[in-house]
Amino acid sequence: MFILYHYYLCSSSRYIRLILEEHKITYDTQLENYWKPQKDFLKLNPAGHLPVLVNEENFSIIGSNACVEYIKDLEIRPNLFVDNYKEKAEINRLVHWFDVIFKKEVFDPIMYEKVYSRIIDNITPNSENIRAALQNLDFHVQYFNFLLNSQNYFIKDKLTYLDLLAAANFSVLDYLGLLNFKSYKNIKEWYLKVKSRPSFRTLLKDQVVGLYPHENFKNMDF
Repeated sequence: MFILYHYYLCSSSRYIRLILEEHKITYDTQLENYWKPQKDFLKLNPAGHLPVLVNEENFSIIGSNACVEYIKDLEIRPNLFVDNYKEKAEINRLVHWFDVIFKKEVFDPIMYEKVYSRIIDNITPNSENIRAALQNLDFHVQYFNFLLNSQNYFIKDKLTYLDLLAAANFSVLDYLGLLNFKSYKNIKEWYLKVKSRPSFRTLLKDQVVGLYPHENFKNMDF
């Protein structure tokens, strides 16, 4: 059986959980507070970051990109991947967008101010940093809404792993009650489609000690 080392509000961990669920791969989870990694976890990944997927051969696949490539090579249905080079190039562009730009401008500052400052540092969140991150979020949502203007999902009219990456990131903001898609019909409809999938149910059960999910987190509307 696979073991996934993860943290509830780590978007990369949620991304791999969604992919495993979509492929109906049986796995256990091991919760890891990566700001204070345990010695056993550091033996698997000395860098200390998540996620880490340990396969049935007890081999550690480290990082979400490596996990995705490993799962892709298993060739398990449904096929969440693409072969067309143009679609693959667009997916890689948007994966970079989420992993680098969105993470820097939105995800990291919100996570620090809304989560880590409370759990780790026990300091008062900086409202200016939160406000700036939410302004950045609105810009990103506008752009993603534009990309979804003529199709059901980001790349084509069927689900791909890019949609799961995007939904994993938004699901953390959803947990914190920071999503507002009211003015953006395309992305709201897309997120609700992904959120209503069976693979999403495991994420909706998440609950961080001392930081309960927003009251709308389990709702299919917001």
